[in-house]
Amino acid sequence: MTTPTRSILSYNHYFFRRIFDHVINKKNKNTILRSISSTSVIRNGGELAERCNQHVISSPFPSFPEKSWDVPTCDFIMSNWKKHGGVINENATTTPIPTESGIDGNILLSDELAIFDGSTGMKRTFTDHYNSTRGIAGSLKYDMGVDENSCVCLFAPNHVDYMPVTLAVGLCGAKITPVNPLYKANELLNVLDGSRSTVLIAHKDNLDIAVKAAADSKYVKHVLVMTENGEAAQDGLDNLESIKTHNQGFDKTSDCFQCQTNTHPYLLPFSSGTTGKPKGVAISHANLTVNLLQLHEVEKVGFQDGLFSPLPFFHIYGMVVSAMYSSWIGNPIYTMSGRFDFELMLEMITKYQPKNAHLVPPIILGLAKSPLVDKYDMSSLELIISAAAPLGAETEIAVRDRLQCTVKQAWGMSELSPIGTITPSEKIKPGSVGLVVSNTYGKILDKDGNSLGPNQQGELAIKGPQVMMGYQDEPQQTKDCLSSSGWLLTGDMFYYDEDGYFFMTDRIKELIKTRGFQVAPAELEELILGHDDVNDVAVIQIPDEASGELPRAYIVLKAEEKEEGSTDHDDDKEQEEKLKKCIYEWVKERVAPYKRLDGGIVFVDSIPKSASGKILRRILRDELAEQMKVAK
Repeated sequence: MTTPTRSILSYNHYFFRRIFDHVINKKNKNTILRSISSTSVIRNGGELAERCNQHVISSPFPSFPEKSWDVPTCDFIMSNWKKHGGVINENATTTPIPTESGIDGNILLSDELAIFDGSTGMKRTFTDHYNSTRGIAGSLKYDMGVDENSCVCLFAPNHVDYMPVTLAVGLCGAKITPVNPLYKANELLNVLDGSRSTVLIAHKDNLDIAVKAAADSKYVKHVLVMTENGEAAQDGLDNLESIKTHNQGFDKTSDCFQCQTNTHPYLLPFSSGTTGKPKGVAISHANLTVNLLQLHEVEKVGFQDGLFSPLPFFHIYGMVVSAMYSSWIGNPIYTMSGRFDFELMLEMITKYQPKNAHLVPPIILGLAKSPLVDKYDMSSLELIISAAAPLGAETEIAVRDRLQCTVKQAWGMSELSPIGTITPSEKIKPGSVGLVVSNTYGKILDKDGNSLGPNQQGELAIKGPQVMMGYQDEPQQTKDCLSSSGWLLTGDMFYYDEDGYFFMTDRIKELIKTRGFQVAPAELEELILGHDDVNDVAVIQIPDEASGELPRAYIVLKAEEKEEGSTDHDDDKEQEEKLKKCIYEWVKERVAPYKRLDGGIVFVDSIPKSASGKILRRILRDELAEQMKVAK
């Protein structure tokens, strides 16, 4: 082992041993490092991360006492609405109830804008949010039996009532599972049954798919419809609008149950984790509350500064970093519920003048290259945060110079609720995802579990109070990535420099990232094996400038398909292309757009596998890399 790194973010050897022995090894329940997740998972997995703790990077940002995040997330967000002034709208349909905060319950953000949807023109104020949240909570609890053992599935785009629904579910003590509105019925059904959702709330544009999936689900008992501008729901279904004024509304989780914030799950997004098919990531109230505090410690966004975020709220970046954070601090969010439109984004920024934007690399690449940008006034933007996928330093610098605003990166994952690292605006290193956030530790591991010093590449392990509880109903998958004391193996390859700034270089995990969305190879492989002509298949990613990565399928055809080839080479080629198109279209009908095989289909004689039968995707990736190298 080498001498521990002596940077401002690293321990010197003497100090590290004392602190590590007292705080990390002792697992003191009162310390800020207590692993929330370790209380609810089997404690004998992910132990590679426990092997060596010589080089551990700590956060330069101030730490928080545990009591600061021991608050149900929905109470935490809603109570802060009462700190910025503004009297409740006297025409509101319900009267707010005073809270235990000691602040007059009538002191609320009233006519201040909470959210505006550029796709529909719909908007909501904080009074609308407050009253809708109370009413929806009352109906879920008293009419539909939603309680602390329930789960509600939200199948919708960025509707202006997305946050009231989310908070209302939390007030009932239930879990909420947000789902991509582009999912097909079979994909939605997998989530409904995997989460055991009893209530499905779906947007009107997704209703056919929602009704089909709900009919096949073993658990769904109620379907609610999100409409727009007062439209009626389909016959036999309840309209979300009709339950907002429920006469038994409430605004505190304590009206329902006593929430143990560090062991009670609230958010249940489905993620592929480091490998395998999507799994429910159990994220507690405390996980989310502390992550909001961790974000705010770095950002300290001003009240009513304005945020432009087209990020989908079903994605944890959009849900927590954009929607929840903006709701908590009283910041209006400008979003899109429809398909992303680059020019509409430029129009909205020009018209509404937000100071901040949360974006992903493909959009930022457009800001760097599109001539449309010069036609609009982007001068209000002071800060752009990029996350969900790596952003090249050149693109980061190009947008910074073009728009004359701060551009920086953050990194996270669903399993971190989601933020693990973020760049402080005062010191940006282009290409870096920044420093570990408050109350958080990171280390870089080699394949044997040894922790590495600066500028050495390895897998990033993270420990902090934002680490998930575990994967629902997946103890083995949880053990594979989470250690006994709470170190999370991220599956991402990083190195850090002498200042503790982290740089992402690659992914160990097989997850494909397309435009910031997760594509699980195992999920696509299982689907493709259902095609009549497919005998075996492996899916990997190929690089793409616009999308980051695209899924490519390597397919072994069934014997009869191979035997049907003609003696004419041109005819064989034509038949092969027809079959590829047939398989592509078959998959297209069954998956969300970002899961389509836009990286291509390649017919092969066999799929490389280990002796135990595990697909060796690494071999296919290496072969592809060599082909691309030769092609250059």
